[in-house]
Amino acid sequence: MQKAEVVEYVTKHTKTVTLAIGDGANDVAMIQKAHVGVGISGVEGLQAACASDYSIAQFRFLLRLLLVHGAWNYTRMCKLILYSFYKNICLYVIELWFAIYSGWSGQVLFERWTIGLYNVLFTALPPLAIGLFDRTYNAEVMMAYPKLYKPSQSGKLYTIKIFWYWVFNGMIHSALLFWLPLLMCEHDILWMSGEEGGYLALGNSVYTYVVITVCLKAGLVTTSWCWPTHCAIWGSILLWFLFILIYSNFWPVIPVGVVMTGMHVILFSSVVFWLGLFLIPIITMIPDFAIRVFQDNTRKPIPELDMSRDSKNSISAIQPAFYLHNYRLFYLFSFQ
Repeated sequence: MQKAEVVEYVTKHTKTVTLAIGDGANDVAMIQKAHVGVGISGVEGLQAACASDYSIAQFRFLLRLLLVHGAWNYTRMCKLILYSFYKNICLYVIELWFAIYSGWSGQVLFERWTIGLYNVLFTALPPLAIGLFDRTYNAEVMMAYPKLYKPSQSGKLYTIKIFWYWVFNGMIHSALLFWLPLLMCEHDILWMSGEEGGYLALGNSVYTYVVITVCLKAGLVTTSWCWPTHCAIWGSILLWFLFILIYSNFWPVIPVGVVMTGMHVILFSSVVFWLGLFLIPIITMIPDFAIRVFQDNTRKPIPELDMSRDSKNSISAIQPAFYLHNYRLFYLFSFQ
């Protein structure tokens, strides 16, 4: 219990996140008291490993757990949370803009099933890909430069300022994604013949542009691309178009989505829709793209290492590094 009391004292009086690591039954209380518990499975049994949040086979693996997987997962979770707020603001605040346009009539711009499936189907995969596969740097670089762990340790990637930036970004995007299509369809005329498709033609056009924009945003905040990321982002866009094709033909075979009958013909036969499909997401994303380019060009490079790909031979098997934090010098060694 003395170990657990020490952890509790440190947690209470320093207001910091604590990690406890142990390999025996006498360490269980300490492991459970800390914010993060790491158990070592070995000669003293599995009690500590079973009571921990993470289990490792040897003590030296703690370095990789913190500097690589800890930093990766912190960055992923920050992006995941912020992106989840952003993508919901992009769609649902549009109903506020539409309420202003419709005189606060209470009319909903989007079809009810498309609203419900937005988070379940059409934008579910990009945040999943970010949360599982995104990497700021490859593992060898993270081990060789422990200073890269500092943003995770200091919590710089999820602050009030960053949160409100994402909220503001979502509000701006939602405004552009509604008012720009509205200007293009101002007179409800989508075809040269003078025909018009009703408010749902506008609603589904806006919805299409929203799905494309939030997927492009996911790609923009993704640091490392892999095939699941490509499948998640481009597949989500493709999934929406497949849904439109299928759902527009449900009625009268299936008594669902009467108002969506023939919507694929209405949208896909309109030059205005295709013009907006090309222009509106690009116009919306131009400031974000400019900010990303600026950040990439001003980020301090790490010398003698290629960040664009994993390089197994770029770092020796054991390489010393130094990390200064809270006026204490720790000697860290990266293991291949």
